[in-house]
Amino acid sequence: MTFTLAQLAELVSGEVVGNSSANIRDIAEIQNAKEGELTFLANKKYTKYIETTNAEAIIVSKDFTGNYKNLIKVENPNFAFSLMIAKFRPETPLKKPGIHKSAIVSKKAILGSDIFIGPNVIVEDNSVIENGAYLYANSYIGQKSRIGAKSIIYSNVTVYHGCKIGANCIIHSGTVIGSDGFGFVRQNNGISKIPQSGGVEIGQNVEIGSNCSIDRGTIGNTCIGYGTKLDNLIQVAHNVKIGTNCFIAGQTGIAGSTRIGNSVTVAAQVGITGHIKIGDGAIIGGKSGITKDIAPGEFWFGYPATLYKEKVKEIANIRLLPDFKKRLKKIEELLKEKDK
Repeated sequence: MTFTLAQLAELVSGEVVGNSSANIRDIAEIQNAKEGELTFLANKKYTKYIETTNAEAIIVSKDFTGNYKNLIKVENPNFAFSLMIAKFRPETPLKKPGIHKSAIVSKKAILGSDIFIGPNVIVEDNSVIENGAYLYANSYIGQKSRIGAKSIIYSNVTVYHGCKIGANCIIHSGTVIGSDGFGFVRQNNGISKIPQSGGVEIGQNVEIGSNCSIDRGTIGNTCIGYGTKLDNLIQVAHNVKIGTNCFIAGQTGIAGSTRIGNSVTVAAQVGITGHIKIGDGAIIGGKSGITKDIAPGEFWFGYPATLYKEKVKEIANIRLLPDFKKRLKKIEELLKEKDK
């Protein structure tokens, strides 16, 4: 499968600088690319590889000012290269629709057309599997749950009772949706469990990575909005509300009843306390501990977290402390000499 640079540029609405007839047979990372291969440059850290790469052409941003034999200039190199991946490395076709003989599907379940239910899948009473949904091996769909049209539930996913997953979602292996929230109350004779009677509601076009835990609400629903993407190993506690088109990276934990707005970005290993609000468009840096509300558009970082600019100054001053200590010691020695 070979394409000319001009054909590929048309696919991404890009501008060719160089030989538009150059043939491209594959894609590669910039540091490993060979002749006949297309790569991209989106992160400035990789600019150094322009001098050593053997790529036939590079996708770059429109404001790129460097030199290379063949370029495709685009608005968004990351997005453009994602289209190239789909072009050169199409995904493995889904299995043909059907229900495996080992699956256990309740007669009270409502099944749409063109669905796939794999080996050992269990679908309980009054659940709905909408048109074109795919449920891979060993997954479990509890009572009165709904899997939206064309959603993909990979192997070993557990969806408890009363959960709703929208259309075109992807849930990766090992994830649990609708487990009980961490609701308990201390009494004189021990700890009592608070019933978790709510559910989980996931909007359309959501992707959830592997081994995530999305707890059901205590009374209402835990909600994840349209287009939001969750990485692997994420904990979303009971009654959390996450808005639309958010990015949440791996090993993040979100405590109960927190509200996260739209288009929020959360980097890896962030801990977010309960009952706070994070405004639209906010950004949280990696390994941060969030204990307070964050206003829309703010960038917070650190533990405990504060505004990024303030935290950077704080860290810079902390690094100066050893030098300050040495200088203070010298001043003390000089004062002692003077007193003598």
